Amino acid sequence: MLTRVRQARTRLLQGIDAALFALALGGAYALRGALAGVLGRPSLEPPGEYLWLFPAIALAGPFVLARLRFYAEPLPPLHFRRLGTVARAALLTVLALVLLLFIAREQSARSVIVLGGVFGGALVWVRDECTARLAATRLAREQWARRVLWVGEPAQNALLRAALTPAERAGLADLGDFDPAARSAEEFAALLHGQAVNVVVVNLAGAAACAPPARLRPLLELCGREGVSLVVRLGFLPVLPPGLQIDRLAGEAVLHYRAQAAAPAGLLVKRLADLGAAAALLVALSPLLALIAAVVAATSRGPVLFRQQRAGLNGRPFTLFKFRTMRAGAERERDALAARNEMRGPVFKLAADPRLTPPGRFLRRHGLDELPQLWNVLRGEMSLVGPRPLPLYEVSRFERSAHRRRLSVRPGLTCLWQVSGRNDIADFDEWVRLDLAYIDNWSLLLDAKILLATLPAILLGKGGR
Repeated sequence: MLTRVRQARTRLLQGIDAALFALALGGAYALRGALAGVLGRPSLEPPGEYLWLFPAIALAGPFVLARLRFYAEPLPPLHFRRLGTVARAALLTVLALVLLLFIAREQSARSVIVLGGVFGGALVWVRDECTARLAATRLAREQWARRVLWVGEPAQNALLRAALTPAERAGLADLGDFDPAARSAEEFAALLHGQAVNVVVVNLAGAAACAPPARLRPLLELCGREGVSLVVRLGFLPVLPPGLQIDRLAGEAVLHYRAQAAAPAGLLVKRLADLGAAAALLVALSPLLALIAAVVAATSRGPVLFRQQRAGLNGRPFTLFKFRTMRAGAERERDALAARNEMRGPVFKLAADPRLTPPGRFLRRHGLDELPQLWNVLRGEMSLVGPRPLPLYEVSRFERSAHRRRLSVRPGLTCLWQVSGRNDIADFDEWVRLDLAYIDNWSLLLDAKILLATLPAILLGKGGR
């Protein structure tokens, strides 16, 4: 994990921990007030007398944790060193606040501060354990890890990997080496597609910079066209698209081409918003989901949910869920209908598709068949907003490398194509143009606008088939 990505993740965790310390102080005040009569202790001062302590503990807690290098090195769950660090941070935070009370000559109850520090440390430790356990799950390894391909002389790549710190190794899935001096650009493209590579690290150390520029340049250009993040150890300065940044890896300067112009912190906020919104919508829409499931089951034979392998981030396969809208065996009839395809390009769209069931036609028109994909969003395989995921067989028919750049972000439930007419757009190149415009101009505000525009498009069935 590169330095700037780690810094953005650390700032996010510090913000969460600050909120937990503030929450703990509020809980400590409430508990101390409730126990005052039981323990025969005097009543507490009004809540207003403690307001200044909330920002103080919210700043002090994460600051002390950072000074103790709590955020610097990932450790496995239930690691006693982490618990000891949190306990020391809680103690030092309490001492700092008590000293601040003495200097400010405030009369706030010390017991509230002590309880706030203890509760805050406990909440931070629970948060850290949950984070570590989530990072160790199979889902995190398969869907959230950054899949790295190392380009260069294998011996030099081994030295580079050995120099990585534990924090730099965290969240990386090693896909092995690619020696450009011995293998072709076609083999490189096949690896990108077959292994769903997220990041290519070009290591220029070694004899003759491991390969002449003429052999490296096609690899670098392919990464730029397909939206695969690129990290190059300095020594050879290629011409790269916008999005080039200087970063550090294994203590050395590298060039980092990010497929998206979005800052890592913004993408972390987007992911948190996806998690919260998907969980809330699954709960809120559960009666509607149950009703649709009952209608699908009652009106045609076959499973309620349709499962299909789709291309996710950088082409990584995942199982997409949606309500079944076609009769059983519809997939086997697709080739017979290929001549009636109404979309120009590698994708298949047919307005009067004879395989649709009566309720399936209504569900598709209003996008209700896509609601189970909220589970894909919760699993981290999709986002609420992003290019729509395509089946693997359609992705394999892409004729232009630039089409694959739409795979450089997580696919979404809705997108610019969805709110611009959906299936009324009959040219796949126009569809891709809208997706790339979203990628190149992404912001949280743009996501909000697309979500707001999706509701009327779905209610009116605009472009739905």
